[in-house]
Amino acid sequence: MSAWRIRAGAAVGGCLQRALWLGWLLMAPLLANAQSRALQLQAQPLARSLTELARALDLQILVPPELTQGRQAPALQGQYTPAQALQRLLAGTGLSYRQGDTGVITIIALPATAPRVAGTAAMAPATATLPALLTSLAPVQVTGSHIPRSVLQAAAPVTVISAQQIEREGHRSLAEALATHGVSDYGAESEGAGGRFSANAQPLNLKGLGPGRALILVDGRRLPDYPFPSAGRSNFQSLGSIPLASVERVEVMTGGASAIYGADAIAGVVNIVLKRGRTGAQLRLRTGSSSQGGGNQLDLQWAYGHGGEDWGVDYALQYTRSGMLRGSQRDMHRPAQVAAQPALALAIGQRPDPASIPLAPLLADACAPWQGQFTQWNYRPVPGALPLQGDSCGSWDGPGYASLSDGVQALSGQLHGQWQLSAGAELWLSAQYWRSRSRLSDGMEVITGPHLPATGKVDQFQDPRYGVIAPWRVLTPQEVGGLAALDDRYREWMLDLATGLRGQYGTHWNWNFSLSHTDYVAQRARRRLLGDKVNAFFFGPSLGTTSTGMPIRQLDLAHWLQPITPEDYAALSSVVDYNAQTHTDALSYRVSGRVMALPAGALEAALIMEASRQRYRLHSTPSVLPLQLDLYDLTGSVGDGVRDRLALGGEVRVPLTSALTASLAGRLDDYRDGTGLPVARTWNAGLEWRPLAGVLLRTSHATSFKAPDMHWIFTDGGGSFGTAVDATACINAGANPRCEGYSHEFLTRTYRNPALQAETGRSTTAGVVWDASPALTLSLDYWDVRNQGGIGRVSPAQLLRDEAECMTGLTLDGRPGTVDPQSMECRKARMRVTRSGANGGGQVLMVESMPVNQSWRHLRGVDAALDWRETTGLGDFSANLLWSHTFWAQRRMRAPGTLHDVWRDASDNLAFRSNLRGSVGWQGQGRWSGNLFGVRYGSLPRADGSGRLPAQLLWNANLGRRISERTVLTLFVNNLLDAAPPRDSSNTVYPYYYDEVYSAVGREFALQLDYNFD
Repeated sequence: MSAWRIRAGAAVGGCLQRALWLGWLLMAPLLANAQSRALQLQAQPLARSLTELARALDLQILVPPELTQGRQAPALQGQYTPAQALQRLLAGTGLSYRQGDTGVITIIALPATAPRVAGTAAMAPATATLPALLTSLAPVQVTGSHIPRSVLQAAAPVTVISAQQIEREGHRSLAEALATHGVSDYGAESEGAGGRFSANAQPLNLKGLGPGRALILVDGRRLPDYPFPSAGRSNFQSLGSIPLASVERVEVMTGGASAIYGADAIAGVVNIVLKRGRTGAQLRLRTGSSSQGGGNQLDLQWAYGHGGEDWGVDYALQYTRSGMLRGSQRDMHRPAQVAAQPALALAIGQRPDPASIPLAPLLADACAPWQGQFTQWNYRPVPGALPLQGDSCGSWDGPGYASLSDGVQALSGQLHGQWQLSAGAELWLSAQYWRSRSRLSDGMEVITGPHLPATGKVDQFQDPRYGVIAPWRVLTPQEVGGLAALDDRYREWMLDLATGLRGQYGTHWNWNFSLSHTDYVAQRARRRLLGDKVNAFFFGPSLGTTSTGMPIRQLDLAHWLQPITPEDYAALSSVVDYNAQTHTDALSYRVSGRVMALPAGALEAALIMEASRQRYRLHSTPSVLPLQLDLYDLTGSVGDGVRDRLALGGEVRVPLTSALTASLAGRLDDYRDGTGLPVARTWNAGLEWRPLAGVLLRTSHATSFKAPDMHWIFTDGGGSFGTAVDATACINAGANPRCEGYSHEFLTRTYRNPALQAETGRSTTAGVVWDASPALTLSLDYWDVRNQGGIGRVSPAQLLRDEAECMTGLTLDGRPGTVDPQSMECRKARMRVTRSGANGGGQVLMVESMPVNQSWRHLRGVDAALDWRETTGLGDFSANLLWSHTFWAQRRMRAPGTLHDVWRDASDNLAFRSNLRGSVGWQGQGRWSGNLFGVRYGSLPRADGSGRLPAQLLWNANLGRRISERTVLTLFVNNLLDAAPPRDSSNTVYPYYYDEVYSAVGREFALQLDYNFD
């Protein structure tokens, strides 16, 4: 370890230690009893009393209007503590309250002993005493502020999604729920087609800016990074480790929030609030399957809680299991083209003409040894596919061996406790554990040419009998030992521990001190071919190279044209292990309260100090490393590093008039990781104007940032195999700009870049919220989000175009180049590309890349929402509607000259332009209830860019019945009409639809049993 890193680590470690002692010293005098306050409240409607109480005692009280409607409060005159005042006001109303880690108080209804019916709060606790409800609800309100407030909506728009709503609408994961609400696209990693770098990862893709550009909090604390980088490149947070059984609600804020929460909050913030305050015991069992078969589901939950006058403890356990779904279990595994052909399985391609691939004739019964796995086929060129020409063996079933959804088993546990140390201070602790095993498959291994020790496999070589050939050989399940032998296996676990103290300082200030530690480990195991073994078995010894550096070998037809045995495969392959870890230690101290009284109200402020240390480690079997390249057609990444962070932030809220409030926040974030990043300075400002009762006009503006990914800073090298156009060969042959037949597969090595700078962002929002009645709320918000200096790997295709411009003086579209071939820029461009041949003029073997600050994105859109609820003689009715629409978007990948003014409609943009979702629910007065949910996903571009695919409409429904005082039975049907992903006849790549955003599971049924033991 270098000297500077040792010194920096020691310095930050010392700062953390001093901050810890400072926090305890600050808290010591705060453990005294809270002082009571003199109150003078008249008998009046309960909602008004609670509002006046919040102002008098500097409390944040969230009051759902439907709970207080029609309820009266008694007069309060005399000295009261907050707890005494609340108990007095709520006595006999059937209501209670919960207090969060920062003093946030939410008014709630005392649930009945028996669980409610049909997708409502069937797991809600039955609570007898108020003290047992004093549990953590929301350490940080996702309203862009650390200052407590008595209303939820503020200057920046916030969407609140309750656990009951998620359940009623049939969602099985947080990622799915957020996607249907229009705030996130699936986008980054998908379960379809297998082979993902992050099996259980569910990235957040807020407003289409990509993973890592929206911050995820759990109870106000930053969720740790997923151990494996997204697509093997960038770090991100995953929603997959948060089981739905633990979630009470999700709060989503649109717009930049780095001035409040720090890095990554460019597009917005998602705060996942976990359940607290359970009492008694509840059991839930849910099981289901799909109408087309496969994808079986099991969900078992147990929750228990108990408390006394000054303490409370609760825990929850959840076990889930879902079966793997393979492509062969759905019709989607076959292409949609009218002239569809089976996937190539066994062939010897000859390449005298780059525009076509003639297939060498095989014997008439060449496909027979595979006993029906292969089909004899006369291939003809098909638009969008390889230009194959001739008779060979194909496979209709081969692509279907890949998985469409993962097989997952997961076990999770959650524990929370709190102890009232005095009337003004409380100790709390929280623990979460999550463990999963998953399986997925990216299908069968394919052999396409010999393996070179330095650069991996090549897709063509010189054979003494055939000339230049491009062979193709698929290994079937029977050859490798069955379908299970194709699977990748993942093991993951996460442990999160947190503790802290919170309380009051005097009568006007609240404080919160917390410590946390998180470990997240992910492991991946898969069996893959070894390069030297493949060479010896299929291609024989090296016979040298041609004048252009192309390998000369003689294909072993005896092995090539006969199936191998599972024993052969075991001898030709090896098990590869990938291991990744992230560790995070964090300390936080926050204080907020009233500074002074102003004519229009109190001037309030908050101060927050944070320190953290993050460790990132990615290590794998040596054979997978790009500098070793022992494996056939497979490589990986490695890296190890530590990052320290210190942060100081503050904010104020100023009532300018009785109707107009301004807010201002600023923050400094200092990162210590060897990059020399300057201190990140961010700020935001907002205005809230309430000109009429029930009407809020709001606007906000914020700056934000994202620190460079640790993987890009600390990687010791990463590799991947991919295909791109050899632009130089294409231009020299005069085949540009189409360059058909000039695409080749090669290795790309990617190196770290310590010179990376932080990404920056700006956002503006403006909107209106109207409480039209106690039962109806409407909102409309405009948003404008920019992301500058986006970090990404320079694509191999772009590097080959750069090389071509320097080598030929022309761009790919035939225009004269703008760079000097003798410049240093061109020298670097040529050095990044490794070609075969003594003079480096042959086939592309390897391209060297690195991450740079290269992209710029700018999006504008609107979000509109409607929420309605009503109680009638037939029961309780509710409805909500949410519409999210992106009406303008620009992107620039490399400045200048690459600005896409209509990027919203670009063929490579898979973010939905619009999303419309709605839900209607009914809770009967008797034993029945039901809910109908629908979502309309907007259109997406066709794979070939010619037009767009139609929008998709999905429906979920459920019906529940209370069968006893303690038991509820609910039937769920998801994808009621069994809608399939839109078919795209131009998509020639398995699974022939956009698996990043669509699901091919189809209609699903589930039966759920809820039982309350108390």
